[in-house]
Amino acid sequence: MSYTDCISRISQLDSLINSMDPSWAPGGRSILDTAGQGLVSGSPFSGVLQSYASSPAGSADSAASGVSASNGRSYARFTSPLPGAPLTQSFGPSSETLEPSATVGGVTYAHYHNGIDLAAPLGAAVGAAASGTVTYAGRQSDGAVVVKIRHDNGYSTLYAHLDPSLAVTVGQRVAAGQSVGRVGVTGVTTGPHLHFGLYTSAGAAVDPSSWLAAGNMPDPTTLLGPNPRDPSSLTEVSGSSALARFDAASSLIPYAAEIRSAAIANGIDPSLLASLVAAESSFNPKAVSSCGAQGLTQLMPRTGASLGVTVPFDAQQNLNGGAKYLATQLKSFGRVDLALAAYNAGPGTVGRLGAVPASTRGYIARILGKWNSYQEAAA
Repeated sequence: MSYTDCISRISQLDSLINSMDPSWAPGGRSILDTAGQGLVSGSPFSGVLQSYASSPAGSADSAASGVSASNGRSYARFTSPLPGAPLTQSFGPSSETLEPSATVGGVTYAHYHNGIDLAAPLGAAVGAAASGTVTYAGRQSDGAVVVKIRHDNGYSTLYAHLDPSLAVTVGQRVAAGQSVGRVGVTGVTTGPHLHFGLYTSAGAAVDPSSWLAAGNMPDPTTLLGPNPRDPSSLTEVSGSSALARFDAASSLIPYAAEIRSAAIANGIDPSLLASLVAAESSFNPKAVSSCGAQGLTQLMPRTGASLGVTVPFDAQQNLNGGAKYLATQLKSFGRVDLALAAYNAGPGTVGRLGAVPASTRGYIARILGKWNSYQEAAA
């Protein structure tokens, strides 16, 4: 990072609050419940940016703890919350009159089960199906005690009819398999069992059975990234295609698993995040610039703190913060070049100018050049 970059980076915090992701509620005291249940209370940044270091004992110390490798690709590990438990009710249309009606694919069903039921004795330990952050933990209006977890690929899981003595709290980071509570008989239920649900980032229920059998979670449908025909412009790219290209080039990318996790959690192309890290710190997690920017994504201390980064030299925390900040600029400015300029010179500077500052052009060219080299390596 040059001296000019250092001076401009000091203004990173300028206009940060006004340019934050609009899904955050006024006052920053709620997070979006992606299982379609509205907003639930939590700490201001209790999503994937929650401090890993401050998580209670037994929780994940890295997002990579929930990632497994298969055929050279990195997948989000996905395991049964009750290993070995028999399935007592499957996903989909049901004859059980307790289930609500639903319209799916244009067809209305009188009763539809939007998850799966797993039988287990009262008090059996229920584990998180994948690593993620708890977004809800408590009793709902029907009396059911429920835990909801948002995972690093944007999907959420739901665990219902639990005993009131929960093992987790909102904002806590959990690892795959970590206990979230115990089987109970709370809410409308015919007996001790776990209702387990899987939801997309848009809140649509998905049958978790095939994904449990495969042992991995689905990839996000789309990610924000450069347009291959004009990398300076922003487009929605196929999530599976973007991740396949990143995985094909991952041997060239230090901290590939951590970058992949942070990018997916914030809805951006991991190749773009990797390119930014290359330009910012040359993949040195201990990097400190002459003006005090820290870590892989070179966040200024105040900016990092506002993004929930409490240990700036922790690779995953720093990447999560940098990915969040980059995603905010992409959504705010609607172009890759303007977003990268805002990351470097501050959103206030770019907003006032309404164009790419001349001082950031070389920086942008380096990042987009690196991004293009990753695309070529994956071809």
